[in-house]
Parts: sequence; C-alpha cells; structure tokens
Amino acid sequence: MRRSRTAVWIAAAFFLGWLLILWAGADHPPPPGFIVVVLVDLACAVVVYLRVDAYIAWARVRRRRRLLLALRDGAAAGLVVALIVVLLPGGVEPSVQPGPIDAAIWFAILGTGGAANAVCVYALSAWATRRRALKT
Repeated sequence: MRRSRTAVWIAAAFFLGWLLILWAGADHPPPPGFIVVVLVDLACAVVVYLRVDAYIAWARVRRRRRLLLALRDGAAAGLVVALIVVLLPGGVEPSVQPGPIDAAIWFAILGTGGAANAVCVYALSAWATRRRALKT
C-alpha cells in the first residue's frame, strides 16, 4: 500500500520535533546512551507514519469517536514506550530504586503524553485532509 506524502511529513515533523526536545533536555554533549533515545524516537516516528493514513481516512469519513480512538492509540503507544524504557538495560538509573508509585507515575505520564501526541497527529492529519479537500 502506498503511503501519502502527508504521512511522511507528519512523521518527519514528529521525529525532528521530539529530537529537539530530547536533545534540549539532555546533557551537553549528550551521553553515549542518547543514541537509544534517538532510536526510540525514530521507532515512534515510524509508528506515526503507519497511523497517519488511518487518521486521514477517519477524518474523511468523519468516523464516530475518532478522537477517542486516537487517544486510545496514543495512550497504548505511550505505555509501550514506558515499558520498553523500563526493560532496556540502562533504562533506569542503577543508583535509583523506583517504587511502585514511581512506576505508576512513569506509566501515567508516558501514557498521557502518548495520548496527547496522538491527538496532535490526528489534528494534523485532519487539517491536511481539509486543506486538500478545499484545494479540489
């Protein structure tokens, strides 16, 4: 299946936007482990690339509950990223022993962040769909 150029642009913007945010929050120069963060960002951008066309289709047909579905997608993706980071060697600072409340906060923040990202991706997809419809 051929993907739209919109999917490429949105995924690239997602990757570069998050890369800048992550780089701004890193030590300078970034530590060697920063490459793992870049790879996780890249993997997330690939998922965005794969979802954009579905979001465009939802916007075109005005699918019921499309915003809730996007929220669900994003929350699930955020939880997966949270789990991957926890399971990766070096994902948690060795000198810190997080408790259950810390883990719950970590998962809640990444789940919420993922949901917010998915809504932004959906909004950009819907905007591109409306813009394209106005041109024709």
